Order: sequence, then C-alpha cells, then structure tokens
Amino acid sequence: MEAHAVKVAGTKEQILQAACRLIHRQGFHNTSLDQILRESGVGKGNFYYHFKSKDELGHAVLDRLALWTEQVGREIFRRDGDPIAEIFGLFDLIVQMQREAGCVGGCPLGNLALEMSDIHNGFRQRIEGIIDSYRGQITDALSRAQAKGQLAQDLHPQAVAEFIFAGIEGAILIAKVRKDVTVLEGCLAELRNYLRTYAV
Repeated sequence: MEAHAVKVAGTKEQILQAACRLIHRQGFHNTSLDQILRESGVGKGNFYYHFKSKDELGHAVLDRLALWTEQVGREIFRRDGDPIAEIFGLFDLIVQMQREAGCVGGCPLGNLALEMSDIHNGFRQRIEGIIDSYRGQITDALSRAQAKGQLAQDLHPQAVAEFIFAGIEGAILIAKVRKDVTVLEGCLAELRNYLRTYAV
C-alpha cells in the first residue's frame, strides 16, 4: 500500500512538471493533452486518475505557481532585515533567472495572465489572487521601510508596489521580445532610482 502511494504521488508530479514546462513555453491553449502525456511519459488512464480535465490540470499548474511565488517571497522578504535591500534582492533574482533562461519563456504568471484573463474567468481569478499575493509582499516591504524611517511618509505602499510589479512584468516582456537581458537590467535600475527618490 505504501509503495503504491509513492508511485501515485510520483506520477502526478511527473504530469505537473511536464505541464509546467510546456505551458510556460507554449501557453495553455497551444499545449495539448497528448503533448503533456508524451512529455511526462504517463498514460491517459493515469492522467485521468489524477485530473478530471485539462482545465483541472491548469488550476494545479496555477497552484504550483502560487506556491513557488510564496516560497520565493519567504526567502527574499525575511522581515528581519533591510526591506529596501529585500526589494532590490527580488530585482537581482529576476535578472538572474531571465539571464539563465536566455530571455526565453518570459514570466509564467505574466504569460498566463495575457493568454487567459479574457477567455477563462476561473483562471483569471486565480491569476489575480497570485498577483495580489506577489504585490502584497512588495507592499509589506515598502510599509516596513516607511516604519523604519527609510522612505518618506507620502509614499503610498500599495500604489508603488503596483507600479513596481507592472514595471517588472513589462520589462520581462520587452526582454523576452528582444532576447536581451540588458533591457531588463536597465528597467529595474530605473525602478531602483525611482524608489531612491522617496529615501529619507
């Protein structure tokens, strides 16, 4: 019984990993179930044991993306250090990831938001929740920086966090199109300069 449980868990993970890779590169609609099965090496019967439909798998992929976002947030935004340095650390991580990827694929969250928000309300709501969580981590860091006296009191943390998030996503998109990580580096450098204008 225990060995069977391990095998089942492994099969589901194989499907999820394959789906994440393919959807990141091709998008949700351009990724067929047959492609996911080939990539994962899992049969159709095993797929339907774990997922009732491709849409259900899509929600699982979004859950995985949400979990990853939360984990990265916990690692970067430790709440016991310099909150401005934490935000800049997020910028550094994003540049590193895009450089390692060769600016191929872009941001999985941004890609799905562009593709699905107007055609699948369930996905849109889930994506909105992930964006809110991501932006909330930045908002919290900005609020802590204000409380520490690092940033001016006329800064509005939620609005600035929205601006930073939009700047990150836009910069990743342009870098993806141009296949040039220096575009991303330049945009994030400007975001750093923008934050510094609020420094006390």
